[in-house]
Amino acid sequence: MTQTDAVLLAGHGSRRDESNEQVHAVADRLDDRLEGPVMPAFIELTEPLLHEGIDTLADRADSVTVVPLTLFAAGHVKNDVPLVVEHARQTYDGVSFNYGSHLGVRPEMVDIVADRIAAAEAEMAVDRDHDDIAVVFCSRGSSDPDANAEAYRLARLVYEGRAFSRIEPSFIGITDPVLDETLAGLAAHDPDGVIVVPYMLGDGVLNQRIIDWVAEFDTKHPEIETATTDVLGIDERMIDVLVDRIEEARTGAVSMSCDTCKYKVSLADFEDEVGGETAFVESLEHTLAHVSDEHSHDHGGHSHSHDSEEGHEHSHKEEATHSHGEHSH
Repeated sequence: MTQTDAVLLAGHGSRRDESNEQVHAVADRLDDRLEGPVMPAFIELTEPLLHEGIDTLADRADSVTVVPLTLFAAGHVKNDVPLVVEHARQTYDGVSFNYGSHLGVRPEMVDIVADRIAAAEAEMAVDRDHDDIAVVFCSRGSSDPDANAEAYRLARLVYEGRAFSRIEPSFIGITDPVLDETLAGLAAHDPDGVIVVPYMLGDGVLNQRIIDWVAEFDTKHPEIETATTDVLGIDERMIDVLVDRIEEARTGAVSMSCDTCKYKVSLADFEDEVGGETAFVESLEHTLAHVSDEHSHDHGGHSHSHDSEEGHEHSHKEEATHSHGEHSH
């Protein structure tokens, strides 16, 4: 390792100060665990933006490791962030840049969810050992099939070895099944209880939407006891995962699946999104133009409707392992 190894924690960015403050709080926790400086920055909607954070760290570090604070990997993690990292590599001589993986499906994340469920269940008049309790694992949803598949995988791992009658993956939007449809389907099974897990980093707009939908379900079905768990929040086990992701990036051990990435392989209904060198160059040119715009976080007068930092359409590019062209997913 070089003498000064900095970390840039890439959050999504939100118009809600509370959401952005969580990214800052996670960065502070990482700073307590690592020797080099840790700085939070954002993909959009608030400052500092990623390129601004890189500019700051590149002036005082021999290496900069960018790690996304995102749950699953979709567009931001696969395209936007790695293109900014690639631009930094072309800009700063003498500074090495590493790019880490998202939080993903890790045992620590499974354990956090299981604990959130147990805490909610403890407040209910039913329990999994004697009653029919169903769990709904609700994440944001993505236009990337691979990210949605990760949500299904994590939900299944939460189910394994635990005495729930079933666990149903669901989404807030963008893809099916959406939460209200999932809840309606569960009612047909007449369970004793339903526990809904908002798989969100923080208590933002999307989490409130989940709470509202669950309240509506509870009103319609008073015979079914319902509960909503806490969001992930700032959990030390999540910090453990981020520390591991940083170490993977610094040692070249980052591993992500390209087998089902819509930017690399042809999937039904996503054939037009398979990338290549031309797509990479076009994306890089777009990103460089975006970076040069002092008001880039406003996207020239229009903004993305991500709702909050949980609205991640994530990204990835594992140095040169995971990409098209140089190779960017």
